[in-house]
This record gives sequence, C-alpha cells and structure tokens, in this order.
Amino acid sequence: MNIFNVNMVMIFFAATNCFFAQKNQDSLYKNIEVVKITKLTIKNQNQQHLETKQSDNLNHDAGKFLNSLPEINGIKKAANYATDPVLRGFKYEQLNIVIDGAAAAINACPSRMDPAISQINLNTVQEAEIYKGPYHFRNGNSFGGTINFISVSPVFSHQTKIGGRISAGYESNGNVTRTEALAQVSSHKTAWDFFGSYQKGDHYKDGNGDEVRSAFLRYNFGTKANYKWNENNITTLQINTNQGRNIEFAALSMDLIYDKTWIYQVKHLMKFNQKYLKQLDFNSYYTEVTHSMGTPDRTMVSDVDSNTYGGRVEAKLGWKQNQVFTGIDYKHEAVQNISMKMPAMMPMRDGTSWQDSFINQIGWFNEYQYIFPKSKLTASYRLDFVQSSANDLSNLFKTLYGEGSSENVNHSVSLGYSQNLSAYSQWSVWVGRAQRSGSLTEKYINRFPVGIDAYEMVGNPNIKPETNNQIDLIYAYKKENVFFQANIFYAYLQNYISGVVIPLRPYSMSAPGTRQFQNLEKSFKTGAEARFNWQFSPKYKTELAAAYTYAEDITTNNPLPEVAPLDFRWNIEAYFSAITLGVNYRFSGTQNRINPNFGELKTKDFSVLDFNIKYRIFKNANLMFEVLNIFNRAYSEHLSRAYSMDKTRRILSPGRNFSLGFSCSF
Repeated sequence: MNIFNVNMVMIFFAATNCFFAQKNQDSLYKNIEVVKITKLTIKNQNQQHLETKQSDNLNHDAGKFLNSLPEINGIKKAANYATDPVLRGFKYEQLNIVIDGAAAAINACPSRMDPAISQINLNTVQEAEIYKGPYHFRNGNSFGGTINFISVSPVFSHQTKIGGRISAGYESNGNVTRTEALAQVSSHKTAWDFFGSYQKGDHYKDGNGDEVRSAFLRYNFGTKANYKWNENNITTLQINTNQGRNIEFAALSMDLIYDKTWIYQVKHLMKFNQKYLKQLDFNSYYTEVTHSMGTPDRTMVSDVDSNTYGGRVEAKLGWKQNQVFTGIDYKHEAVQNISMKMPAMMPMRDGTSWQDSFINQIGWFNEYQYIFPKSKLTASYRLDFVQSSANDLSNLFKTLYGEGSSENVNHSVSLGYSQNLSAYSQWSVWVGRAQRSGSLTEKYINRFPVGIDAYEMVGNPNIKPETNNQIDLIYAYKKENVFFQANIFYAYLQNYISGVVIPLRPYSMSAPGTRQFQNLEKSFKTGAEARFNWQFSPKYKTELAAAYTYAEDITTNNPLPEVAPLDFRWNIEAYFSAITLGVNYRFSGTQNRINPNFGELKTKDFSVLDFNIKYRIFKNANLMFEVLNIFNRAYSEHLSRAYSMDKTRRILSPGRNFSLGFSCSF
C-alpha cells in the first residue's frame, strides 16, 4: 500500500471524527427504518436503501449496481455480465435475493452463468433494500442478508395520462450500446406500464491493453398492470422476459448460447381501518429459465431448465405502540437437464449434473415491533420446513446416499434494540440466529466443477443446515447536512457448508480431483463498515465509506475462501445550475488471506479514479458523460475468477472507458 493510499484512508477516519463540530439544527429521526445511501436521511440502522439513478436504468448487471456499496463485492466469471453479489463474505444462497418481497429465480446453469441477480431489470427498479445479517425474515430465509429489489410504485391520476422515459448510452471500451424505454398510461382506476431494454457489447481492453473476451447481448421487455378496486384494494399483474444471447464467460470452459427467462407475478394489497388488522398482502410468482451453454466450438452443448414458483401472504396488525407482521410463504425450486451433446471420445456420464432435483420450502414468519418514546424494540422468528429430493439419481448418489431425500426443520430468531442517545445520535444492537438448509447445488450437483478451481463437486443430500449466530453493533449520527454511521459485526458459524476433497476419481481428465460438500464444524466472520456524508455547502457534498471483513475456519485456522479485502470509497459532487460534476475515488487493499486449497490467488491493492458530468438540457432531459478508470489502471477484483485457460491469472477489469448517455422523461 503506497503513501497516497494510506493518506486517503487516514483522511476518511479523520473526517469521521471532525464532523461532530458541525452545528446544525436538524434532529435524528426517532424511528430509524432506512438508510438512504444517496441522500442524507436515516431510517433503519441494519438496513440500507440503494436508490437507482438515471444512468442505472441502462445497466444490465444488477450485481455491479450493488457494488456501489463497499461491503458488497461480486464474483465475476464473465467479464461484463451476471456479477454474483457477496455481502460480508456471504454469497449464493446465503443471501436471499427477491423482487418486490417475494419473486425469485434459481440458476439453471450449474456454473451460475445465470444467478438470481441476473434476472433483475434495473429500468423497472426504484431502489434496493439491503438487510445485513440474520435479522429480517419476512421475505424468506435470511442467513447472511436479504436484498429486496423494489419496483417503481404505481401512480394513479384523476384523468387519463400518458408518460414515459427513453434512454440511450454508449461505452467506448468494448463498443457497448444500451437503450431502454418505459411507457406509462394511468387513470383513476388503472396504472399500466410497458418497458423494455437492449444492451450489446464486444471485447474490452484491460489496463495493459490486452483484449478480454466479454461479448454479450441482453434484452428484456414486459408489462405491469395495476388496478385499484377502491382506495383500500389494489391488484398488480406483471409479466416480463429476460433474454441473453452469445455471452462469453472468460473464466469458464463454456459460454452462454442463450438464456430465456419468463417471470410472472400477481399481487393484491388490502388495507383496513380496523382496530387491530391494518393490512393483508398477497404475493405469488412463477419463474422459468431455459438455458443453453456450450464450448466456443460447440462440440459440447448442454441444455437445462429451471423453474421457481411460490407465494406469500402477510398480515399487518397494529395497536397503540405495537406493530406485528405475521404470515406464511412457500417456494418450490427445481432444475432438470434437457439434453447433452458431447464428443464421441468422451466416456458416458453416470447420471446428469442436476439429477432432476427439487426443493420445497414452507415458512412461517413473525415480526413484532414496540415503539418507545425514544427507542424501538424488534423481535423476529421464522420456522422453515425444507424437503428435497431428486427424480433421477446417479448410481454414485444411490451408493453414497440411498434414495437421496432429506427433510429439515430450521428455526431463525432475532432481536434488535435501538436507542436515541440525543436529538442527533442513536445506537443499536442486533442479535440473531439463522439456519439454512443446503441448496440444490450443495445437495445434488453431480460431478461438475462449480467452485473456484477445476475440482469436480459432489453434492450431499445428508448435509446439515448451517447456522449463523451473529451480532451487530451500530452507531448513527445525523444533523441537517451531516450523516455518519459505523457498524461492527461478529458471526459465529456452525456446520458451515464447504467443499472437502474426497478419494473419488473425477469424471473429467482435466479435473485435479473431487470435492464433496460437507459441514465445517466451526468458523467465524467479523468486520466493520463506516459511512460519512457531508453537504458542506449548498453546491458541494462528499461521501466517504469503507468496509472490511475477516473470515476463518476455527478448526484449521485457514481463511474462508472468497472474502474481499478492505474497500474504501470517496465521492465528491458539485452542483452548478444545470451542471452536476462528480469525482469518485476507490481504493481496494491487498488480499493475502487466501485459502490455497481452493485455488485462490492473492490480489494486489489498486486505486481507481472516475469522473462524471451531468447536464440538464431541459426539464426532465439529461446528458451524462463519464470517464471511468481515468489513469487506465490494470487491476483485478479479488473475487474475479481466473481465466479458464490460465488459472494463474485473474480476469482484469476494463481499462480507461468513455461513456455517454442520454435520458428523457415525459
């Protein structure tokens, strides 16, 4: 770490101390529910809201959008597509990713070319709620956290109105073109949206001038209809499709040929003016993914289908200072191999990669809140019954596990208490214990390389649910133009699910061995995050944020794999009438804490500087220009995977990139 980078980090921590000298007259909200990252507001200390901006409407990668928070990093297997989010070292099914509180999708690809996050259309998203830790259970099991993408709310009008938005953008590095559009028709009873987007890109060049395989084509379209029966009843129907074509995955031996996803969602909201019952919320969904992947020469092609469906019903009750949320939810996940084309010289497989496996989960969730004059108590409990099986078990699985079915009953509980220390400051403590059963991959994947290295993985239907025992301590301070929040956490993990080498000869000659999903007896994660916002004049504001996570297997003293290093951000914005200027600085530290047993590579520290300008052409029309990676740094993220043809080198991020965008609302 050079002197300049050390100074940047020291400036951040100095700023978090000196801002207390500001004498503003605003007071802290008594009921803290949400932290707005892009605005100086506070509502809940264990939850953050990440608001979308105009430029995000053109973004095809929701995982990259989440990376604007330093505590969220992303696993990259394709250089420019489907970034899989990692929050405080928790990843994959350890994170609960939902749309509007319920809708979800499961990856059809064993290598996660199409993770749940890849099905999010940012041009229809208003914001993302991020619940850190095992504390929020209303939207499903929350082992390491919940990320809830909230769609734009319907707006009804007394007279028929037509509105919408069109946006377009271009990036020089990779020849990326983006377009999106939204049309809205509203009346007293109805609000109807039509939306779509189209993005296409080619190979980009990294900071060394080397070309990186990163071509992609993605488009989506759909509609959302809202009908207001009366002031207390609204029904919503949404249908949309996400389509991917010819997407290159530099870290995998196969590329995505096509990915066809359809998502259907029906919701109904009922409000009541009764003494206790205040609201009933019904939400149901169905998602189907048809996925095809193949080697670049198409000598090997695999077609897979997945489907996810379920629903939830939630009742909201309230009286005096008491508030209760209670309900049930159900989710079915299933994946099936459709066809497989292989070279003639390859030996026959023993069964398919997914084995026609499925999971059924039914949950009962409860949350109780009591609001004191200057504090708030929150208690939550969730009970899950999880049943899993496979209809087409391989001979290996029959030998190891018999019929291969399993059933688990999981209990999750949390308690949170927030106390106002003054009119401007507050502290909170959250404690929680959550259990999570193994995913379809962890239970039923059949001799397929799904990890960091080329080891073939064997699922384990008998794997125990993993348990997260976590505590978060949070301090927040807010005045009119200043906001500061600091958070430390510790998570004690029992039966942590990971891969262990077993003496089984791999199916592929290129695989160095075989791993089986097993439970690690004891491990832990700990870390800290801090954020400081300061509007130091009517025209200028700055934001600093940092995050760090440390994780270790207690039994072996080895680091847990795929944990990002220290991440520090510093943004400055200036407003001049029709022009907004911004400078973004990011520093990522060295990561030497790796687990070599999983093929991890050490990562050097790096610094990146970006510049952006937004010009308001006229009301509701803006022109955006960005220069990303101004100094053309050659760097790689720690969670980016290594090239498929060279496991000693990670995929490097894009070099200098010029971006131009336009957006107009009407």
